[in-house]
Amino acid sequence: MRSAIFILAVLVLNLYAQLVVKARAVAHAKQLVTAFPQLNYLAAMFTDPWVLSGLVAVVLAGACWMLAVQRLVIGFAYPFMALSFVLVPVGSMLLFGEPLPKMQIFALALIMAGVTLSAVAR
Repeated sequence: MRSAIFILAVLVLNLYAQLVVKARAVAHAKQLVTAFPQLNYLAAMFTDPWVLSGLVAVVLAGACWMLAVQRLVIGFAYPFMALSFVLVPVGSMLLFGEPLPKMQIFALALIMAGVTLSAVAR
């Protein structure tokens, strides 16, 4: 049960990191009208507290992953990481209004079916 919580934490922390970096990327991209836009953009991103919190979330996700695989067979645990490919696009659709075409929705459903079948097979 504890390992399942760690896997869930990995997914939530990864989702947070991806969405917060996207949100801040959009905010900083709008402000760049300088001689070195890419360098200034990266400097702004790496000094942004929200982006830094996303980087911390990735490190915490790594720690949770280590704790999860300590007790689980990796062949069982790893397919759950594919749920990030579902959660991030759905989160970006909800938060940023990014499009989610029907073909992509079908692909996300296939990922979920694959993760489910992989879990049931164990």
